[in-house]
Amino acid sequence: MKQKVLSLIDMYVDKIKGVEIPLAKIRVDIFESYVLKKRMSDNPRDDAYEDYAVSFTQPFTWIQDYVRDFFALDYKKTLISCSHWGNIYGPLEQSRNRSNADPVNFSKTADYTYVYGVDVQPDSCELVIEYDDNRRKKNTWHIPLETNKFILFPSTQRYFISKNKGCEMNVFLTVNSEYVRKTSEPLYEP
Repeated sequence: MKQKVLSLIDMYVDKIKGVEIPLAKIRVDIFESYVLKKRMSDNPRDDAYEDYAVSFTQPFTWIQDYVRDFFALDYKKTLISCSHWGNIYGPLEQSRNRSNADPVNFSKTADYTYVYGVDVQPDSCELVIEYDDNRRKKNTWHIPLETNKFILFPSTQRYFISKNKGCEMNVFLTVNSEYVRKTSEPLYEP
């Protein structure tokens, strides 16, 4: 019997190792945007209303470089960042359930999203990813969030950050990336 996988929901979880990321700088940048209300959208009904602009600083570049380089090394795929933002959730707050796909124009949708814990209180929240498994709909996968940990998954998946059970604010960085297909890589196999 031969098997051919027609669809796959891939997810990658890791901590940044071997590089000291000055997370305080990214945290301060996200808090500054939060205080100054530098929202990605001014529409309260838009998912991006809770997203805050993040400056493109050296520590942020190191995070992107780490994820891109190790993803290319381990999985032979090149990721190029196309958008990013920060989020802050106080005690008992959680994010909206969302997808980062543009349902009207999938050609402008990023391939992958990763959520990176900039400053997360231990055991305070999880990233919840929704997925369908053929007939079994509305399944969820729960991954504990931690400082310096990233979770990369397809941008078409719905997800949310669960309620903050801690007593301090949790800070996250989210990045959407496109996957660059190699010219030698087939679009399909007969």
